[in-house]
Amino acid sequence: MHRRIMPSKLSGIVWLGTLVSTAGFTWFFHGDRTDFRGIAEDAKTVVSSESAVEVLEIHVQPGQIVSVGDTLVRLRNPELAMRIAEVQHDIEGAYGDADLNSSESRRRVAELRASFAARRAELLGEIRTLVDLNSRNRSLVAGFKAMGVQEAESDSSGLQEQIQALRHQIEVEESGMRDQIALLLGSKGSMTKLAASREEALRNELAILREEEKRLVILSSTNGVVDSINNRLGEKVSPFSPILTISGHSPSLVRGYVHERVRTDMAVGDSVEVVAMGMRSAKVKGVVIGLGSRIVELPMRLWKAPNVPMWGREVIVRVALGNQLLQGEMVSVHRMLHRIGGKP
Repeated sequence: MHRRIMPSKLSGIVWLGTLVSTAGFTWFFHGDRTDFRGIAEDAKTVVSSESAVEVLEIHVQPGQIVSVGDTLVRLRNPELAMRIAEVQHDIEGAYGDADLNSSESRRRVAELRASFAARRAELLGEIRTLVDLNSRNRSLVAGFKAMGVQEAESDSSGLQEQIQALRHQIEVEESGMRDQIALLLGSKGSMTKLAASREEALRNELAILREEEKRLVILSSTNGVVDSINNRLGEKVSPFSPILTISGHSPSLVRGYVHERVRTDMAVGDSVEVVAMGMRSAKVKGVVIGLGSRIVELPMRLWKAPNVPMWGREVIVRVALGNQLLQGEMVSVHRMLHRIGGKP
């Protein structure tokens, strides 16, 4: 009887062990695993320029702590520097051109007045000659009449008409001279106004260029640590190429991965606990803020074997600032029972 019971008990134990192993195996690969690994990191601030520049000065070193407003680098934009020089030159020449045109106008006015004065003197000389000729003719006519000689009257009316025509010519030429002088003096004023308007436009452009030049001295927009410097003094940098990067004093994110063979009902808003792999006392609360929609290859650091790649679903966790985690540190993430759906 005893011999019959023992095999039966052994069979029950084996069967129970098999069931427990199967359940454990199934739970391990298909159950709702709440623990996974990740890497602590921070959203880096990248310093770059929208245009091609040259590095003139670097005021920081990798690993240096910086605060908001600290000078990081000073850049130079060759095209901007050339345009500033051109505008400054144009501003200096704006009134120079107006003064040159003004001098030319004054010279032209003086020429017109001198020319009219000479012409007026010439016409007045002709008028005096005709007046003298008319006077002599009248004297001769009067003498002939006194002697009783009847002579045909001289053409006095013809001389008078010539004299009047010459006087009218003087008036016409003087009026023309005044019109030309008024035009020249008016253009002088217009050129001055034009020069003033052009100078104002150039000064406005120069102010805009100066503001753009100020932005070439790059100040830190955040508190953190200089992570990397990618360029050297005198080196030319392409538009939008990273010149340097700044990380926070402590990580603000954890990028974790749930193995592809493990299903989980984790959702955005779940509360988690993040623990440093190298120092279990370094713990910080976090909240899930993102879940990947596809399976991706895990970083090599998270592989269990160096030559065996692993794949999984990405999980982004936001952690509280001022934590004890290190940038780039491997961490373990454990989902807590409640879901907070907000900031940690």
